Amino acid sequence: MKKIVLVLSIAALAASPALAKTKAQKQKKLTEAEEIAQQHANTLRLLRDGLPLILPSWVLPVYFNMNKDQQTDAKSGKAAKTKH
Repeated sequence: MKKIVLVLSIAALAASPALAKTKAQKQKKLTEAEEIAQQHANTLRLLRDGLPLILPSWVLPVYFNMNKDQQTDAKSGKAAKTKH
């Protein structure tokens, strides 16, 4: 019985660094995924904010009015209303 317990404890000690290594790799993968998601969000924000630079001048009032409506709805906490 003592031999079985000794063998199991040695196996557990030998496996613990391997388990710690895989846990660290999983955490590293998660942080990489978060960084990539942040980069995608930054790119999307850059494209959205840069849109007025490439729009024709006659569309700019419409574009800015659309964004103004969304910002006021977000500040008041109401959902955007759709006209039927």
